[in-house]
Amino acid sequence: MLWIVLSFYLLSSILYFIHLWVHSKRASSLGIGILGLGVAAHTVSLVLLYLESKTAVVGLDRSLSFFAWLIALVYIVSQIRLRTPVLGAFVAPLALLMTLPSIILPQGLIETDPSLKNPWIFIHIILVFLGEALFTIAFMAGVLYILEERQIKSKRLGGFFMRLPSLNTLDNLNHTCLLVGFPLITVGLALGLLSARAVWGDLWHWGNKETWSLITWVLYAVLIHGRLAAGWKGRKAALGAVLGFGIIIFTFLIIGVFSPGRHDFLEIRY
Repeated sequence: MLWIVLSFYLLSSILYFIHLWVHSKRASSLGIGILGLGVAAHTVSLVLLYLESKTAVVGLDRSLSFFAWLIALVYIVSQIRLRTPVLGAFVAPLALLMTLPSIILPQGLIETDPSLKNPWIFIHIILVFLGEALFTIAFMAGVLYILEERQIKSKRLGGFFMRLPSLNTLDNLNHTCLLVGFPLITVGLALGLLSARAVWGDLWHWGNKETWSLITWVLYAVLIHGRLAAGWKGRKAALGAVLGFGIIIFTFLIIGVFSPGRHDFLEIRY
């Protein structure tokens, strides 16, 4: 099934690149349609994984695949309100690359921690991943905002930059993703604290994963406070989204893989 998913993501990436190259609206329309088919097929693969009593969010490969599914899904939903087809040229290849390890990495016998059977822990994981998927879209919008603003100030706007949405559209997308993503990740972390007490007997443990997750939450709390109370927008908000995403990637790939602590939920045997 994942080969079908990868095929859709690859085709969508090609169509979006064509859109960037020749500014073809038909290519971007087909691109998001194919991406939607990829997300649908990806959903089926996750459901099949669940029916086989396997967890979709253990191990780097499965976690990346699940994260890719959420990022693509969030992007498609965002297009209902904010038309930013140029972001598809980043979302589709990213989904492709993040799903690929689930196929190319060797699969052993995965023994999961019994604590993952706790439904509240599972909901905690889903909410945190969903919040981070929204922050990923905000990051992309932030990067494009910074690049486009620089080109406008230098009066060298042309080529690729003529395909970009307006600065206002990118800022609105950043703002919307932050407003939706922050409550989700807050509730997700709160459920994680409560579940930790039920599973491990204490609310908080100063492990590397927990500490960096707290740092991430504080940064986004400052960013949303700046947005709502101090009127931050434009370049300052874009830089905040880029910094926040950098910490998410560091926590997910570096801390999560090499020093997960109590979040190491699986053992793989070959």
